Amino acid sequence: MDNITVSEWNNMISESLIPNIVILTIYVILGTCGNVLVLLVYSFQMKESSDERYFIPILAAFDMIATIYCGIFMIIQSLYQVIFTHNILCKTAQFFIGFATYIPVLLLLIIAIQRYMKLCRPLKPAMPLHVKRTTLILAIVISFLGALPLPYIYGSVPFHSITYGSIGRRCGKVKEGHRLVRAIYAIVIGVFAVALVTALIVLYSKIGCTVYRKLKMNRSKSSEVEFRNSVSKTDEDGVSGSEYSDGTQNTLDYKISNSNIVKIDKNCKEQQLEKKQQTTTSQPVGSTKRRKDNRSLTHKLTVMFFVITLVFIFSYLPKVILLLVEGLDKDFWENVSNTERPGWMFLYQIFVINNIVNPFIYAFMDIKFRKEATVFLKRFFQCTF
Repeated sequence: MDNITVSEWNNMISESLIPNIVILTIYVILGTCGNVLVLLVYSFQMKESSDERYFIPILAAFDMIATIYCGIFMIIQSLYQVIFTHNILCKTAQFFIGFATYIPVLLLLIIAIQRYMKLCRPLKPAMPLHVKRTTLILAIVISFLGALPLPYIYGSVPFHSITYGSIGRRCGKVKEGHRLVRAIYAIVIGVFAVALVTALIVLYSKIGCTVYRKLKMNRSKSSEVEFRNSVSKTDEDGVSGSEYSDGTQNTLDYKISNSNIVKIDKNCKEQQLEKKQQTTTSQPVGSTKRRKDNRSLTHKLTVMFFVITLVFIFSYLPKVILLLVEGLDKDFWENVSNTERPGWMFLYQIFVINNIVNPFIYAFMDIKFRKEATVFLKRFFQCTF
């Protein structure tokens, strides 16, 4: 094929990436609207949210930032695939992408630790407010430090096309220089990713075992209570039967002689029945129901956070694999054809789903949030229209 200019080559690639640009635009719209809705609901409808939901609005705020920033930058990157000549802009953008995406990931680890302490160690005090704030600050600091080496790893690099005989520039991994920094960073990030996924799996496995064991105990307790109720009912029937026969006998005795003894006997038995009924009805039904509701809420929110963690793992897996392929084959993107590029770019960009999907999971699995969000949207549209 005849040589073409870099601008023409870029236009060809950008046209092939139109489906990716449309998908990224949908990501930005959904992620922004969904996370803004979560923040508004927690700001106006759920101001006094429980300890269980402390990290939800914080996670929504960072998810929104990551969605907007990463989505817009990747749209720009798709439009300037081989004409990205701004080296400083590329380095700065990659730093903030790393910083924005690391924080929600670390928050998921903090949430898993909180769920573990809540369910697996119920006798110990729950995570206090100052510890939550400290862990949040620590997550931000670690994310900042983790993103610092990215400007040394990424930059505006030459991009060759053997097919068209053109040389452009794209924002990607630097092939020359800073080899030690790139090697150390790759090892640290690889170890961190493995340790993070392992910690999440271990924590939620222990949580799952604890929840299963508690549910099993609750079932056995409920069946035991039902058995006791049936036994007490049988005993009461027996008492009633004996009262009836005694009453008959007493009536006969009354007809024969001694009416005062019969009256005293009946009064004693009536007092015994009243005491039994008072003992049965004096149990704290309200507090028991409240404990059951709290336990049910804890279990439901734990399952919800577990689903969020699963989405995180599966959404980041394709990008991690492609980063490994990039490390092994430096010319990977140069060898990808225009027909293959949209598919590979879709897999590379799918990690943004981790920052988008959480509001939909809340709406599906958190009944209280769904109700409060419905009330908020009704009020909003009534005031607007």
